Parts: sequence; C-alpha cells; structure tokens
Amino acid sequence: MRPTLFERLNEGYRWTVDRLGRAEGWQLALLALFLIVAVPLVPAILLLLGLSALVLFGRAWVRQFAFLMRLRDDAFPGQNDKLIWAILLIVLPPVGAWLFGSYRAAHWPEAKPGKADAFDF
Repeated sequence: MRPTLFERLNEGYRWTVDRLGRAEGWQLALLALFLIVAVPLVPAILLLLGLSALVLFGRAWVRQFAFLMRLRDDAFPGQNDKLIWAILLIVLPPVGAWLFGSYRAAHWPEAKPGKADAFDF
C-alpha cells in the first residue's frame, strides 16, 4: 500500500529534523547564510518569471496581429471577418491570440520561412 501524502510529509519532516540534529556548526551556518540570501530573492525571481511570461505573450500577440493585418479581406469567408478578428485580438488579447492562432494554423498552415519578415520575430 502506498503511503499517504501526510505520511510522506511526516517522514520528510522527521528526516529533516534528524539531519539538522546531527549537523555541525559550520553546516548550520552555511544553511543560515543560504536562507538569508535565498529567501529575499523569491519575490524577485517570481517578478522576473511574470515579466518573462508577459513579454513572451506580447511577442506572440504582435505576431498574430501582424499576420492578420497582412491578410487581404478576401482571405476570409465573411465580409467583416477580418474586423471581427481584429476587435477580438484587441479587446480580449489572451483569448483572441489563442483563437486566432488556432484559426491561422487550420486555414494557413505555413512552412518555416527561409527569410524572416520584419514582423516575424
């Protein structure tokens, strides 16, 4: 029978306490130094991860929007489809980028271009 989550956490806690009980002074000092340095860095790391995700999303959104704007109106089945896609991309950026990316992959499958465009990152 597999141990439950509580049993695994309890075992890990006991192992940690036992290990810290047998640690020497220099090991405890090294652990304290690591915690003093690492704990204040957690918000900065989370901020960097959030900014990276935002930049990557912005890059994908610009690529989708630039592709949409390069298309002619007759590339869409309806009269106002390009306008509707543009409004969706502007008003609901995450949803619009994901939906237009799916629509783009279904209707205009593209091979890797040999020479990149100014708007293709």
